[in-house]
Amino acid sequence: MNEKLQKALERYKEKFNDDFPTIPFESQEDEEIIDIIDECIEENKDVYDLEYLSLDDIMY
Repeated sequence: MNEKLQKALERYKEKFNDDFPTIPFESQEDEEIIDIIDECIEENKDVYDLEYLSLDDIMY
């Protein structure tokens, strides 16, 4: 994980008081994840509100 991604993950956590769910995005490039995080912060919506992920997809 590069430093730029680490900083983006920290910004996401500060903004939403929750960790960014990295496992569903593990096949994506760091830059793609950073773009998603930036969009979430800009729109003030988390990955679920922007429909990158669905809570219905979570398997317990």
